[in-house]
Amino acid sequence: MISMESPRFYPGSVTFTALATIRRERRLPLPGKVRVRRGETVEATTVLATAEQPMGVVIVDLARPLRVPPERALAYLRRKPGTSVRAQEVLAARRTLLGLRTLRVRSPVDGEVVAAGGGRVIIRTGARTLEVRAGFPGVVVEVIPQYGAILEATGALIQAFWSSGSDFSGVLRVVTSGAEPLRARVLDPMVQGTIVVGGGWIEPSALEQAERLQVRGMIAGSVEVSLLPRLRELSFPVILTEGFGRLPMHPGIFRIFSLYQGREAFILHPPADPDGTPGRPEIVIPVPTENPPPPEPTGEVVLQPGLHVRLLREPHRGRTGTVLRVLPDPQVLESGLRMWCAEIRLDGEERPVRVPVYNVEVLRS
Repeated sequence: MISMESPRFYPGSVTFTALATIRRERRLPLPGKVRVRRGETVEATTVLATAEQPMGVVIVDLARPLRVPPERALAYLRRKPGTSVRAQEVLAARRTLLGLRTLRVRSPVDGEVVAAGGGRVIIRTGARTLEVRAGFPGVVVEVIPQYGAILEATGALIQAFWSSGSDFSGVLRVVTSGAEPLRARVLDPMVQGTIVVGGGWIEPSALEQAERLQVRGMIAGSVEVSLLPRLRELSFPVILTEGFGRLPMHPGIFRIFSLYQGREAFILHPPADPDGTPGRPEIVIPVPTENPPPPEPTGEVVLQPGLHVRLLREPHRGRTGTVLRVLPDPQVLESGLRMWCAEIRLDGEERPVRVPVYNVEVLRS
């Protein structure tokens, strides 16, 4: 008799840990020059690598105005690849028979000659300097030639759900308890210049009060999706750890923020995955230690009994619980669909619920 094993499932995961050894790759999107060395200690603002990104190119024909075949045109080139050129500067020149006349080709733009061939030259018309900064204080443990470096630090790491801004940093100030909504009344002038942390969802009044008080940023569990346009208009970034709606912050995440209140936090935005999926915003809170703590959990996780998970769809969206078992056969749901499912005991409840395996994410702490 042939035994059929259930398939293995690899759900997404979210990491939050109060103390770990954190390594992050910080790199340019195109080749450039690395500015740091292995073993070097860097600050968040340290430039790790730079590159020149072309803004545009112009192709200039040489053969036709010089009245020669394309394969002969480069013999008359005066500005070789790698040299700069000014608008109206002579790129190539050829004297006609008896030297009575000189045919010239002038550059139509300022730029740099980057290539020549086939009777033509290519001029790069401008460039902007790209740079990648460390983003958080740490040590360079590996240099990525031409692109950047891998940094290491010790401290807390929290992977969030969504962010409205780019990389930034600031001192943490917890202003609510547990799952309490973030309202205007809990924000006083002491929050100016800090990253405000609330354990629940954000009320509209809190956004306006935070704007008036000039906070550095805001972190909360969630916010109503109807407020998205307003979030993008604010002068400060907003980080959500859970999602959209009225979802409280996970208690484990809130405990980390409470533990490190008053410390500086650094918010990073990893590049998108190869399939275009945006990376999760990450919050790094550096904590110096005498002995290096264990590395953060990485790699894929197989869905199995004992894992702590969060549910992603209604009717239990945002709830957390423990996997009791992965059911051996596809189950028929109320919708009539047959799907692979797991039995999960929700936190605070005894009776397990049956949830499709694609509707969970693993919480790693």
